[in-house]
Amino acid sequence: GYTLLVYSVVAQVGMGGLIVALVVKYADNILKGFATSLSIITSGILSFYFIPALKFSPTPTWFIGTSLVLAATFLYSLPDKPKPAPTSTDAK
Repeated sequence: GYTLLVYSVVAQVGMGGLIVALVVKYADNILKGFATSLSIITSGILSFYFIPALKFSPTPTWFIGTSLVLAATFLYSLPDKPKPAPTSTDAK
């Protein structure tokens, strides 16, 4: 008795789990948190456009949360500032 909706949700969650597993294997737990958050956002967007039977409609809170996740991901991905070279006075 599975419907197309059930198959699509199972596929979506399964793909998200595989992506998170790859991130954890090749990166760290902080990136896993970002990957999980971004997958939730992606699932919401895909559900809104491609699975109307779920009746997902983004709320202002969802947009605020999405904005915060995207901003945090962007800030985390910025390169580190180079450390200044030690001077002779630092060695004392």
